[in-house]
Amino acid sequence: MTEKTNQIQIPEPIEPEPNNKRSPDSPRWGWATKLVVGLLLIAGLLALIIRFNEYFKLVITAFIISFLLYPICNLINNRLKISWRIATAIVYLLIAGLVIWLFANAGTTIATQVQNLFDSLTQNVGGLTSFLETWSNRIITVGPFNFTLPYLDTDIISQTLTEYLQPAATQAGKLVGVVGGFLFNLVITYMVSFFITSETNGVRGQLLNVNVKGFEKDFRRLGFEITKIFNAFIRGEFTVVAISIITYSIVLGILGLPYFLVLAIIAGLGRFIPYIGAWIGWIGFIIGAIMQDPTPFGLSKLMYVVLVLAIAMVIDMILDNVLTPKLMGETLEVHPAAIMISALIGGQIFGLLGIMLAAPTVATLKLLLGYATKKIFDQDPWEGMAYYRKPKEPALLVALRKLGKRIRAWLKKPLGHVRAWFKKTTAPLNAWLKQTVVKVRVLTDKWTKKKVKTQETKKIE
Repeated sequence: MTEKTNQIQIPEPIEPEPNNKRSPDSPRWGWATKLVVGLLLIAGLLALIIRFNEYFKLVITAFIISFLLYPICNLINNRLKISWRIATAIVYLLIAGLVIWLFANAGTTIATQVQNLFDSLTQNVGGLTSFLETWSNRIITVGPFNFTLPYLDTDIISQTLTEYLQPAATQAGKLVGVVGGFLFNLVITYMVSFFITSETNGVRGQLLNVNVKGFEKDFRRLGFEITKIFNAFIRGEFTVVAISIITYSIVLGILGLPYFLVLAIIAGLGRFIPYIGAWIGWIGFIIGAIMQDPTPFGLSKLMYVVLVLAIAMVIDMILDNVLTPKLMGETLEVHPAAIMISALIGGQIFGLLGIMLAAPTVATLKLLLGYATKKIFDQDPWEGMAYYRKPKEPALLVALRKLGKRIRAWLKKPLGHVRAWFKKTTAPLNAWLKQTVVKVRVLTDKWTKKKVKTQETKKIE
């Protein structure tokens, strides 16, 4: 008994808990409370968006401008080694100067073409319907085959066009007031965008920073995917739209299409809407070609319309199958029908801004919905994500690629001679530039060393 009692260990006394480890005074919310408060916050946010629709559009537009100009500001900041605010100010001043120059040179031309376009459409409704009537219910013979074109009721078409064009022509006459309000809103939005960009201090995450403890990796991945979405659907789409407007303007101007600048802008902006946007541009080109009298190049009216439409389709095909896949990258795959429906809804609510943001909004909602659904069922939210797939190239584009390769192979030798001649001709200039750069670097190093020595002598004194 004595041995057992000697082996018994006496427990150490329990120290009292410090006074600072007390239960929190604020109790935790239950899931029902969190759900109710979350729904109320969402409802309040939607009510504010609907109530202050115009201001909400200005803020969103400011964020889009900041998103588009951020890479340029970052490039200037890194190359010139200047502060972020100065780089942002330089970029915004340069862009503002470019926009003012464009408005001064092209704004009057665009406004005049818009006004003249509506006036010409109103006055030439009879000409349009007579052209359609000429080809209505007509039999076309191609070799051994006969095709009958559908019958068109030109009276209904003429009446419908007149009903829509007369109010539009009246509104076009008030374009000066509309442009004045637009410019005022643009200046305010641009200033807000400048302050948003400058306050980020070059840190990309500060443009929109959300952080929840325990979900850092998830929010980092969500931010990465959303950034890819907006890179593709905002920067990418804006790039495609800008290139398409420039290309259409040059090509349609060469073809002699009336009001080509306005029609190019309409077709370019129409690229934000899948399927419908392309048809809007093509219909505009057809109407412009029908209104052109006399037709250039000695072509008949029908052949001129076919030529303009064929060239427009080839341009769209190249943009859709060559340029767009390169800009889309590895962003989420979104069905074009969903983008089209959301663009129509967004256009009704937010106008042109709703159309532009339709694609990234649908892609972001798809990402968030998929993440939430898989988290509810305790699945990996990043498994099985469907990314953009390049569409199958049409046969015409494949033939154009083969033709381009043959042309490049044929031009390889002559271009080699041209490069050699150019290199030989510019060799003295290149040598002089290299010597000048070396001299400038030597002078800069001497000036830097001299400045350092003066600073050291001042410190010693």
